Amino acid sequence: MAGTAAAALLAVGLITVVLDEGDTAQAASSCTAPSSTGAGPTPAAGVAGFDFEQIKNARAIMDAAKALGLPVAAQLIGIQAATGESTLRVADFGDGAGPDSRGLFQQRSNGAWGSYADRMDPTISATNFFKALQKVERWETLEPTIAIHRTQRNADPNHYTKFRAQATEVFKALGGESASAVDPSGVCPAAGNQVVGDLAGRWVKPMEGAFNSSGYGPRPAPSGTAGGVLANFHYGIDFVHPGGPGTIVAITDMKIVKVRNLDGLFGTGVTGQTVDGKLTIGMYHMEAGSVKVKEGDTVAAGTPLGTEGATGNVTGRHLHMEFFAGALPNPMVPINPTTDPTPILKEKGIL
Repeated sequence: MAGTAAAALLAVGLITVVLDEGDTAQAASSCTAPSSTGAGPTPAAGVAGFDFEQIKNARAIMDAAKALGLPVAAQLIGIQAATGESTLRVADFGDGAGPDSRGLFQQRSNGAWGSYADRMDPTISATNFFKALQKVERWETLEPTIAIHRTQRNADPNHYTKFRAQATEVFKALGGESASAVDPSGVCPAAGNQVVGDLAGRWVKPMEGAFNSSGYGPRPAPSGTAGGVLANFHYGIDFVHPGGPGTIVAITDMKIVKVRNLDGLFGTGVTGQTVDGKLTIGMYHMEAGSVKVKEGDTVAAGTPLGTEGATGNVTGRHLHMEFFAGALPNPMVPINPTTDPTPILKEKGIL
């Protein structure tokens, strides 16, 4: 690499992104908590089958979402939508279904997407896409392809699904949730944090084959105490794998904000915040030494987190899971009250 400035190489999966030394130093010193990730330098060689111009357009999409204060989930959806519409090119032509469609998002000349110049401008067209996305009710909880479909219609609502993997690779290559990102707690994460898997917005069971052994809410007094007296309150729900220690996985896409190692009450476990910032999820009592992720990683639903155990204040092997509304300022000292996970998990088809 020419010049007196050294270069830092950040490996993200199979993709290598070149960061200027100045960019790296600036990222390391930026200890604020953005709601989305600032895109890094555009890789000159391209990424995931896309050339420099296409990746440059993806960077404009990420920056447009960040300018609106939208989370990582929106940045990924934006790249996914433009990949499915134009393969990340500013297309000056439409198709049979929309001969007047133009630009990165193939937006039509119906007045909803601005002028021809607006639709051909990557930043303006992306900004208009995200403003429309924000109007879709509960867009953060929808499958990404459905959120895109409801933002700007497609004959096939599932059309965008097949572009999610490419969008994720591009997102990673531009520094999405990498060392330039900042943990929601306000602490700069360690170098080498990763995005693991395809952040597709899915929800999965925390332990395949496990059963829900205990619910949320007050518990009756132990045997031998005054009848009807409620002795304690269960602030989460429990799962047990009947065939032996089960593998605990991320139930949805989340950023790992705390890894606990033999904490007196919770034992070994992890705390994650959903990428939309709406929930914090604690998963506790794992086997000591079994945690497979580190603080700062962003993991997709289904990513192994650790093994079911009996660490902490327990009477037997199980997974204890707690939900908190929103992002916790300090995952070690949760001030948000817990919320019952049951209706959320039922809505997602897990219970």
